[in-house]
Parts: sequence; C-alpha cells; structure tokens
Amino acid sequence: MKKLILGIIIGVGFTALVGAGVAEYAVSKKTAEVNQESGLYIFSDSKPVKEYEYLGTVKVVTFQGIYKEAIPALIKKAKKEYPSAEAIIYIDTEKADVIKFK
Repeated sequence: MKKLILGIIIGVGFTALVGAGVAEYAVSKKTAEVNQESGLYIFSDSKPVKEYEYLGTVKVVTFQGIYKEAIPALIKKAKKEYPSAEAIIYIDTEKADVIKFK
C-alpha cells in the first residue's frame, strides 16, 4: 500500500514538473497570419517560423514589376516545377523560394 501511494506521489510530481516546462507561445507585435493563394502560403517580407525544406527558386519575367502580377505567375511556376510545394517566400517581382514544411 505504501509503495502504491509513493508511486502515485512520484507520478503526480513528475507530471507537474514536465507540465511546468512546457512554454506557451506568446503572440507578439511581429506575429501574423500568412495569406494563402491557390493552395500555397505566400510569405512576403517575412519568413516561416516552422522548420522547412528548401525546394528551389522560381523565376518569372514581369513586364510592369507589380506584386499582383508576379504572384500568380510565381505560384503557377512553383506548382509546375515543385508539385510538393506548400509555400513560397517572395523575394522580388521576379523570383521566389519554394519550400515544403517539415
């Protein structure tokens, strides 16, 4: 009986210690939610916090150098060249890095 009570006390104590070590993510001024277009997350002037695998860089030619013109072209090329792509990191109006989350 004493061993059972001791085991329960040790178990509860261990659980409390492990639970105390878990940190909660704090929302800060730089926290944001990323837009998704055509199934890909678009990171513009930002980078993902979650670990990712770099798949490659896609480049397109835009005539006006406008963001709204470049994004659909970059997405189309990224999906064609990297079917497993989950997001792009927008670099400028002509190129973006293609990534997949781990």
